[in-house]
Amino acid sequence: MRTIQATRRTGSYGGHPLVWLPPRRSALETRLTFPSRSINGGARSGGSPLPAEGRVDPPTPRTAEQSALVDSATLDLHQMIIAAPEAGGWGNSEAWVFRTDEEVEPDRVPALLPTLPMACVEGLGTTGRFEIARRPADAIWGILFATASMGGMGHHGAHGAFGRLWAWKSMAALSDAPADANAEEVEHHVRQTTWFHFESDAEWFCNEILADYGIAALSPDRRRIAVLAATDTD
Repeated sequence: MRTIQATRRTGSYGGHPLVWLPPRRSALETRLTFPSRSINGGARSGGSPLPAEGRVDPPTPRTAEQSALVDSATLDLHQMIIAAPEAGGWGNSEAWVFRTDEEVEPDRVPALLPTLPMACVEGLGTTGRFEIARRPADAIWGILFATASMGGMGHHGAHGAFGRLWAWKSMAALSDAPADANAEEVEHHVRQTTWFHFESDAEWFCNEILADYGIAALSPDRRRIAVLAATDTD
């Protein structure tokens, strides 16, 4: 036991990626119902429909003017944001990052998102369905954990431990946590971030129940908006 504890402190398990995880379930994970699996490996659905609570849908018709903000996501950052749906073998996932010159108040985000140059809202127009809710960080973590651990159609997912890891990594990248941050530092950063969950009728989504979602994160300094869109198909 003494050897295991010492190894955990030094961060050495032969460089195993799971050593990064919190040794115990964090406060973000305590309300989560973990997936139950059948004897042949199947899992019940872990999707999360958009809730009525916290809804902040922008009024329609929305503005037709597209935002001048430009996607600044690097390839590495893009891959880290979509880590959870990639691990779960979802049909398609994309990510965008927009940096602003001035602070963006959280109540501006719902109306701003449909105007951003993103495929997941392209062609939506001023009256197409765009529904959005503010969500607590633990709800977003639950969506990403279910995505990674249980997988999409025809995919078994990454299962518990690695599903947990990739959910954390996606949240770290969405919240703009430093690349070398440990789990405790990431959790602190995640809690300072404002989280949104959205759906839309844009053609990019397949618009099937529990098979589409968008997540937007307004960073703690309110000068960065990161978006993850994921969809699963037959």
